[in-house]
Amino acid sequence: MPKSKVIFITATDTSAGKTVAVFVLGVLLNARGFNTGVMKPVQCAGKDAQFLKKALGLQDGLRLINPFYAPEPLSPHLAFQRSKIKFDKQQVQDCLKKLQARYDVVLVEGAGGLMVPLTNGYYNADLIKDLKAEVIIVARLGLGTINHTLLTIYEAQRRGLKILGLVFCQTKPGKKGLPENTNPQEIEKLSGVKVLGIIPYLKPLNRKNILQRCQNLKLND
Repeated sequence: MPKSKVIFITATDTSAGKTVAVFVLGVLLNARGFNTGVMKPVQCAGKDAQFLKKALGLQDGLRLINPFYAPEPLSPHLAFQRSKIKFDKQQVQDCLKKLQARYDVVLVEGAGGLMVPLTNGYYNADLIKDLKAEVIIVARLGLGTINHTLLTIYEAQRRGLKILGLVFCQTKPGKKGLPENTNPQEIEKLSGVKVLGIIPYLKPLNRKNILQRCQNLKLND
């Protein structure tokens, strides 16, 4: 049986919309015939893994989805140190293999951005390479996102990671202005990395609304 596809969802910075993007991608991939699982290898505070498990109706154990959890909202290398937790990439790889045996696609949500350290000297970017994952970069719309997004793209490329594309998230309600309407196209032009789509501000955040409003995402290219 061939291994399933592993897609690592990273972001330009914290609160760019990664968890929403994973939920949206999961719903759309399932609707398009791909049995889709999720993984959140590292979580520091919050309930992202719990949300994704419930929202996508997954039966996998929480410890399989999220093998490393620390209660404080800090960079993982600090949160784990303070909680006396030893991060083990092999344990993450073992959990991923179990999920790959169950799903066509596994969406792996990173903790923060590409260069967030999981331990001293070991970053999300290193984990991506060790998991042999492809990358989707999530960026927020609005002023300032060109710099953050290009830096993330260039570092991923420098490290030899395969970028599938960019997803932009509208993280706040309200009418989009000129930066929101032009940044995705400008970033695509400047970087040569394709924009997979834009996730609008979703309220309510549920499957029906996703299927109605997020069909623009290009997932089969």
